[in-house]
Amino acid sequence: MAEGGYIDFHVHLPWREHDPREAARRLLAEMDSAGVERAVVIAVEPSLKLFKERVNAETIRKAAADALDYLVYMRIPRLRRILFSPEESLNEHERILVEHTRRSEDVLEAAEASGGRLLAVASYNPELGPIGTLERIKGKRYLGVKLYPTLHFCTPNEKRLRPLLDYMESEGLILIVHTGCDPGIWELPDLCSGARPSSLEPVARRHRDLVIVVAHLGSYSALKPGIYFDEALRLIERYDNVYADTSAVDSFLVELAVERVGYDKLLFGSDYPYVTGLTIADFVESILRMNIEWRAKMAILRWNAERLLKRLGRL
Repeated sequence: MAEGGYIDFHVHLPWREHDPREAARRLLAEMDSAGVERAVVIAVEPSLKLFKERVNAETIRKAAADALDYLVYMRIPRLRRILFSPEESLNEHERILVEHTRRSEDVLEAAEASGGRLLAVASYNPELGPIGTLERIKGKRYLGVKLYPTLHFCTPNEKRLRPLLDYMESEGLILIVHTGCDPGIWELPDLCSGARPSSLEPVARRHRDLVIVVAHLGSYSALKPGIYFDEALRLIERYDNVYADTSAVDSFLVELAVERVGYDKLLFGSDYPYVTGLTIADFVESILRMNIEWRAKMAILRWNAERLLKRLGRL
């Protein structure tokens, strides 16, 4: 059944290769093994400075205490560390933020070295703010910008983001927004609620010509898969300019999304290399094995992204 020529709309650079060109070679080899022709490679730029300003041991302790029933019910393995050793948890998260940072310039360099197979998406930079981020991407060959409400402590409907979004809309750039939780402390409801798809509704309504991609279908959570899934589907149904990617989403939820809203605005994504132990090929196979019609599988794996990228002048 596999045809190849797929488009992965959500990957990151392998984080162990620090040189962007070497990381691009590693990523392209991974794509080749999965039959993926092109991929959208996304930068990750959290702010350690902002993290230290916004999160401390008491923040973690309070968020964990507020969700104690939830934590006990879900049997979180790191409950003891999060609740009783927040200082240790804080240090661990600071280290992870530094290790996994991949600058916008890194993904752009990787894309330029890929022979057109990688399309670069910049990361919003909370230290530069909206205007600084705008100036950083202006005139560069980026496909768009990604906002991480969890890591950036910023929701997409904030008024201060409008100049950046206005520019992106006028230039035909896409906005990708992380939705759902994130690993570690961002599994706690108090710390991931900013990444609800519903916060995108004012943006989708105001910026009708801005293509918005709801990353992870609102479902990203190791502890409660599908946490904001229904919100994501409502957004896709209501707004022509809103799409969603399937990265790190359980197969059952993708099948349910096809059943409820169709498949024309679902984009295949693997989130490589951030789902531990799984390759891009594993995620391709998960789509091919789904209990949906062949046409839906090909639309998700290639046709929808192909049509969107052609419309944006990127194919």
